[in-house]
Amino acid sequence: MQRSSPFAVPNTGAPQSSSASISNLLWTPPPLNVSKAAKSEGGTRHKQLNPELRTRTYYRRKEEKEMLEKKLQAMNIQLEHLRRRNQSRDGNDEVVTRLRQNQELRDSIRGQRIVFANTQSIISEFLRAEDHSRYEPVIRLGTDPRDRYNTLLSMKQQRLEEAFYFLAERSRYMAIDTEFTDLQRFQSDNGDVCLARFDIKPLPKAQTVRQAFDGVLKFSYNLEISISDLIGDITIRENDDEDWDSSVAQHRLVTSISPNVKVDMNNVTFTQYWDDGSGPRTDRTIGDEVGIAVCNYVEEDELYPYHVTERVRQDITFHVMVAKYPRRRPNLSATAGSPNASYETQEDVVVATRWTCLRLRKPPFPLDDDIAAHIRDGMEQVGQSMFTAIRHSVSGRLMTRKGM
Repeated sequence: MQRSSPFAVPNTGAPQSSSASISNLLWTPPPLNVSKAAKSEGGTRHKQLNPELRTRTYYRRKEEKEMLEKKLQAMNIQLEHLRRRNQSRDGNDEVVTRLRQNQELRDSIRGQRIVFANTQSIISEFLRAEDHSRYEPVIRLGTDPRDRYNTLLSMKQQRLEEAFYFLAERSRYMAIDTEFTDLQRFQSDNGDVCLARFDIKPLPKAQTVRQAFDGVLKFSYNLEISISDLIGDITIRENDDEDWDSSVAQHRLVTSISPNVKVDMNNVTFTQYWDDGSGPRTDRTIGDEVGIAVCNYVEEDELYPYHVTERVRQDITFHVMVAKYPRRRPNLSATAGSPNASYETQEDVVVATRWTCLRLRKPPFPLDDDIAAHIRDGMEQVGQSMFTAIRHSVSGRLMTRKGM
């Protein structure tokens, strides 16, 4: 017995036509019905699995987030470390740059000082080696008194102008209201012992130029007294009988150092004082007053010749100018912190500028070194006594013989 297939066409038992056969061939089976119980069983199972999956995903992502946050924190720490190291490196680079710049600046300053030292060496050697007597005016005097006076009077104006311009240029770039001294001692190639000195001397107590310049005149007209009192050596003036114009004075002096050593000096002093603004001026001086004094040695004098075989010849040259200059002072009356505290007040100050050159000529006979040093040091003291005379003149005190 054959088992009927569920998909077989049912047999009715009657004969079928051909059209019925075709219809049977095209028969479509009914749709498969799945029971609701099966569907509900599958859905329930899916609902039972999803919470677990969701839980595992949540924790996995949470762990990943925590891990990423830790990595981010570590990277931030590393970034901060790198930033600090960069800043430290930048700071070190800045320090290195500053150190290099400071070293370059020191090298530059050191180089400039070396250049200045080299220049000073050239100047010092020039002063030592050269015979500067050829730069001095040559003064030759005869025997006739009137001719002698006319000769000196004719060169007075030129001597004063030369001294004025020399002192103006010598002090051009210097602080004129601050005391300054430049002293040089040397022996020239020809054996002469020399002393060159430049001074800037402010005189704040002087009210006028005339007060200070009177001291210069008193010193110049009494040079033999200064030598006798300061050095202790007897000095006489051989040309006492000459009475010339006070602006031109000759000093023929003989100083006894020891019984066997005497010093010859023959100098001419030219002086002039202006109070009306007609005198020479620079762009730094102020006021109408100016006083100039010049001392030059006489090269040849027929009336008072040098005794070169018996005496030591000493030449004196000095240029002195007394004038007023402006000086700026802090405003001491202004209180600290006030608007006027930084302002300065300007006042006038009388200043004496002087250049001196003393030359002890090498004699043809032997001269003890101690005696030569005694003569040179004594004349340096005499030169300094000029400022003592100026101070006494300013203060109104009389110049005693010991005060010179």
